[in-house]
Amino acid sequence: MIYRAFGKAAVKVSQLGFGCMRLPITCTNDPKTIDEPEATRMIRHAIDHGVNYVDTAYGYHMEMSEWIVGKALKDGYREKVYLATKMPVWLVEDEEDPEKHLDEQLKRLQTDTIDMYLLHALGKNSWKTVQNCSILRFLDAALDTGTIRFAGFSFHDELALFKEIVDAYPWTFCLIHLNYVDDHYQAGIEGMEYAHNKGLAVVIMEPLRGGKLANNVPEEVRRIIQRSGRAQTAAEFALRWLFNRPAVSCVLSGMSRMEHVEENIRIASEDHMGTLSEKDMALYAEAKEFYQSRTKVNCTECGYCLPCSQKIPIPFVLELYNDSYMYNALQNSRWMYEVYIKPEQRADQCTACGECEEKCPQKISIAECMKEAHEVLSTDR
Repeated sequence: MIYRAFGKAAVKVSQLGFGCMRLPITCTNDPKTIDEPEATRMIRHAIDHGVNYVDTAYGYHMEMSEWIVGKALKDGYREKVYLATKMPVWLVEDEEDPEKHLDEQLKRLQTDTIDMYLLHALGKNSWKTVQNCSILRFLDAALDTGTIRFAGFSFHDELALFKEIVDAYPWTFCLIHLNYVDDHYQAGIEGMEYAHNKGLAVVIMEPLRGGKLANNVPEEVRRIIQRSGRAQTAAEFALRWLFNRPAVSCVLSGMSRMEHVEENIRIASEDHMGTLSEKDMALYAEAKEFYQSRTKVNCTECGYCLPCSQKIPIPFVLELYNDSYMYNALQNSRWMYEVYIKPEQRADQCTACGECEEKCPQKISIAECMKEAHEVLSTDR
């Protein structure tokens, strides 16, 4: 296993981290039903083979992930890893809530200390909550008492806000969405470099875009990968793009099968930093262009269409709709639509009121797209 510096902190972390958002489940449509024996076997196998960064969150697997991770790290495994979890900022309503949630997470994880503690999914609204509820002051207190060792945040919004947040507090690290297709999405490469230059460790989520860059890969992309001259899988092609970058401290992979663990460990056991040539990077750009050419709706997920009077999560619906075509991911998109969107908030509830279309900078015919998306994504057709 290759280990990398964690920003300015005096620790080194495995360049592969175990993300506990996609653990194996026993019931297809119920994320709560984690297969505990198999999840434990996978997590411990990864640790036994050098992974020392385990990442979970309060809400993962509908609040079951932390419980399972806590059990999996028994029998001496807790001492072998840096444990990361995230505060559910969306549940914070007053200044007492952060401590309440942290106490609950410590119990779930069966530990006295959380090594890497993140404010989860910061964006415009949640950043206001952080400021209004004195959450940064809470982080100071938790660091002083040793309840948490390092403070960070995960991010889902625009680059300008990302830079503002980076500059607002002496963070140790950040967690951002990044892969070779989404290289300018949210914080993107520019945000990664900005945080790195400020001394933050940069941890990566969605390196395979939820597995979409590794599964059901179009033949056109497979041919591009073959032209690299390396005998590599689609997963290795995607992970190498990130491991090539000195600004990356750790790449989280949400592994749901043991073969995922074994393949990712094999890839992360080699030093890929600085190994990609200009020719290699041109192949990534070509693969990205192919995927983006299959986009059905030019939604930038700016969120201006929200809130919807019917409470339809319009950007999320359009993302699933796009992904089903871009990444040959119809089955996955239908599963996400079924599991994470309530029936009363699905796209067929659109009344075509037109309010969202008036606010959309891309001038998308949202009502028509909602109709088309539901026809594609619904399993009740």
